[in-house]
Amino acid sequence: MRAWLLLSAALTSCDAPRRTAPGAEAEPPQAASTQLPAAGTARPATDGPLRVETFQPPTGPATFVLRGPRGPGRIVFLHGMCGHGLGYAQAFPRAAAKHGTLIAPQGDVSCGGPWSKWSADIQSLDRRIAEAFASAGHGEPLRDVWVIGLSQGATRAVELARKWPDRYTHLIGIAAPTAIRPGELKDLKAAVMMAGDKDRRDIMQQSQRALTSTRVPALFLLMPDATHGSLGREPETTMATALAYLSEHPGR
Repeated sequence: MRAWLLLSAALTSCDAPRRTAPGAEAEPPQAASTQLPAAGTARPATDGPLRVETFQPPTGPATFVLRGPRGPGRIVFLHGMCGHGLGYAQAFPRAAAKHGTLIAPQGDVSCGGPWSKWSADIQSLDRRIAEAFASAGHGEPLRDVWVIGLSQGATRAVELARKWPDRYTHLIGIAAPTAIRPGELKDLKAAVMMAGDKDRRDIMQQSQRALTSTRVPALFLLMPDATHGSLGREPETTMATALAYLSEHPGR
């Protein structure tokens, strides 16, 4: 329950440092259960309740892992600048679990307190993603990963899809600071570009047009009551629509 009460704080923190009352100390959200088993000892969950677990490698930041009783796929969520991954992993658990295991790595550059952002080290991020899925029971080769990125996280999601097109095959970009260029991600199987209805939307619409111009199936979605860094008032519904669109385009 405590983790869910802290969810809104995590969701509104992205792309801005955490603000607290005078004298208060920023407190990170807490995962719903304990650390994942060592790599190779777990299996993707097939029954039981949805839960968020923490994968803490020997060095580096944690990754939050949402496991549930349904889909076999692999989904990554990359938070925005000075954000926290846990709140997003908790924001749309039913929609995500329908399609598979969702992991939300924590950024590798501290913003102070629990909040962090992303370095330019894409090789390290890819390695962390592979390690987290291995610890959740997903074997090699790691392919057909759906990557979701918000704001700064969206730029890293694009870089992953550009560098490893066979691994990161589907993309959801949310409130990215820069647009995708025509022909840039021509190997994507499908993409959804999203923006809040209280945020600028032109960049994401431009990205959607660029992708469709290169014959990548791409959809633009508006998130109700969403400011920058937020998934809006109905994240389960909105993200369910986005993920369903990706599932309708398994390949080309």
